[in-house]
Order: sequence, then structure tokens, then C-alpha cells
Amino acid sequence: MDIISTLSVKPLHKSSVDAIVGDILTGVTDISTLWEITCGDDPRLAWHAVWVMEVLCKKERSMLLPYRREIVEKILANRGEEGELRLWLNISLMLLPEMEEIDVDLLNFSLDNICNMRLPVAVRAVCIKIAYQLCRREPDLLKELQAVLSMLDLKEEQAAIKCVVKKVMGG
Repeated sequence: MDIISTLSVKPLHKSSVDAIVGDILTGVTDISTLWEITCGDDPRLAWHAVWVMEVLCKKERSMLLPYRREIVEKILANRGEEGELRLWLNISLMLLPEMEEIDVDLLNFSLDNICNMRLPVAVRAVCIKIAYQLCRREPDLLKELQAVLSMLDLKEEQAAIKCVVKKVMGG
């Protein structure tokens, strides 16, 4: 079964995702094929391909480094697919240790969306983590992050946000 047929299955199972990742790691499938699918017009197929990329990034993040800038562009151009956005943000978070410079676009996106109550809690929590990792590189930026986090009413926030804020403020 080719990659598009596998990704088209509804629902997509973790075992299928792991099989595609294995094929990419062993060279049976080229990562550029997977990337092309994320750029396609079928939202479900793209979402499934991004899920595969997230799992691939956990196993071998160096394979996604050439796509780092394009991943940030996808985050910035989010088409309202919140699940896909969360996956792209998770991938970006995993790639941060490989980046030497601060990605200002990614930092601005993260800071701008920490307080965005229209976004799911999981997306906002990853935005906090990304902002913290980027701001740690420039201590002056930590004050800006603290200012944004201080705007949150933690009494009204979900447990995931409270936990991430507590870790960041304590760190």
C-alpha cells in the first residue's frame, strides 16, 4: 500500500503511522513525498501526514530540520485546523534545540496566542513552551514572556495552562 492510500484510511491507526515512519527511516519512502502531502488540498490527508511528521520528529528530528522554515510558515498561515496547528507547534518545539538563532516569527506567534481564548488549551500550552524556550536564549525577553503570562487569569484557566505557567514561572 502506498503512502497516500495508507494516510487516506479513516480512522488512521498509530500502527499505520509507525509503519510509514519506519519506511521513511529506512529509506523506503522519501520524506519529500510526505511533505508534499502536507501541502495538498485534502485537509484530512494533510492532517494525517503532519501526524506522521510529528512521530518522525520524535524519532529523528534531524530529518525535519531542512523543513524548519516551511513549518513555521505553515504555523503562521494556519487555516483554522487546530489539531494540525498543534502538531506543527509540537514539531517546532522539538526542533528548537537544533536552532541557534531565535525565530522571531515563531516567538511573536507564540506570544500573541498565549492569551487567545479561541484556541484550544493544548495549542496555547505549546505556545507557552515555545515562547519560554526561545526567550531563555535572551534573558531580556523573559520579562516580556512574564508580562504576557501575567495577563492570564489563572483562576479561570484550564489545568494544562496552569501547569505550564507554573513550570515556566518557576524556571
